[in-house]
Amino acid sequence: MANVYVVAQNFEIYEGDKLDLFARTGKININHLYNVGAQGVILGHSETGDTPEIVNKKILTILDFQNKTGMTVNKLIILVGETLEEYKNSSLEEIAKLVVKKCGIIFKKIPEGFLSNVIIGYEPKWGSSGSGNNDVPPPESELVSICINKIKNFINKKYGSSKKVFFIYGGRVTPERINILNDSNLNGFILGSASSSVERLLEIAKPMVETQPNKTKILVCNFKAYKLANPYEKYISVLRKLPTSFNIYLAPPYTDIREISDLISIF
Repeated sequence: MANVYVVAQNFEIYEGDKLDLFARTGKININHLYNVGAQGVILGHSETGDTPEIVNKKILTILDFQNKTGMTVNKLIILVGETLEEYKNSSLEEIAKLVVKKCGIIFKKIPEGFLSNVIIGYEPKWGSSGSGNNDVPPPESELVSICINKIKNFINKKYGSSKKVFFIYGGRVTPERINILNDSNLNGFILGSASSSVERLLEIAKPMVETQPNKTKILVCNFKAYKLANPYEKYISVLRKLPTSFNIYLAPPYTDIREISDLISIF
C-alpha cells in the first residue's frame, strides 16, 4: 500500500511589522497549515514568484515554528529552476551552474538535520503548462539530468550525503516523457494538469513501476485550483493501491487541506 500525505501549495511570511501573526485577513501562515492538517508544503514552485531568498526565509520560518512549538511540518518539497531568459541565453552546463547557485541561496544556514526526507525538484520556471510558454518545447532529458546531478552534488558537498534526500522533476510531464526516469538520480515528478483526473495520474504512475520497480517513487499532485474529474475519495483509495515504494503527496487548495487530511486517516 502506497504512502499518501497532504501538503500545502505555499504559505506567506511576515517580517518587521510587529502585527499579530493571525491578524491578516486572507493570508495563510505556517500555523494555519499545521492546524488544518498539512504535513508539509511546496516551496519555490515556478508559478508563485518566490525568489531563492524568499524560499530560504520560508524554510527558516518552518524551522523556527518547529523549535518554538515542538510541532513537525516535515513533508517538504523544494523546487528550483531557471527563467526563460536564463534558459535561452545559456548552455546546459551554464543553466545547471545557475540552478546550483540558487540552491546555495535556498539552503543558506539550513542545518543538515532539516534534510531528512526532503524532496528537491528541478522545475524550470518556463517549463510548466501554466507558465504561458507552451510554444517552447519542454526541457529535454539531458537538461533535466545535468541539473539534477549538479543539485545532488551540491547537497553531497554541503552536507556530506544526499541519502535522505529525494529528487524529482516538474514541467509538462506526460506518459510519453516517462523516459526521464532512466536517470538513476530521479525519484519521480511533481504533476499539475497531469493530476487533474485519476485516470491521467495513473498513466504516469503505472509506467513508473516498470521503470524503477525497487526504487522509492515520488508523485507530488499539485491540484492548484483545478475542477478535478474525480472526488478526493477516489484519488486516495486508488493511489493507496499502488506499491509500497510510492510516496504520494496531495497538494490541494488551502480550503481542502482539512478534507483530505481527514480522508487520509479513514482510507
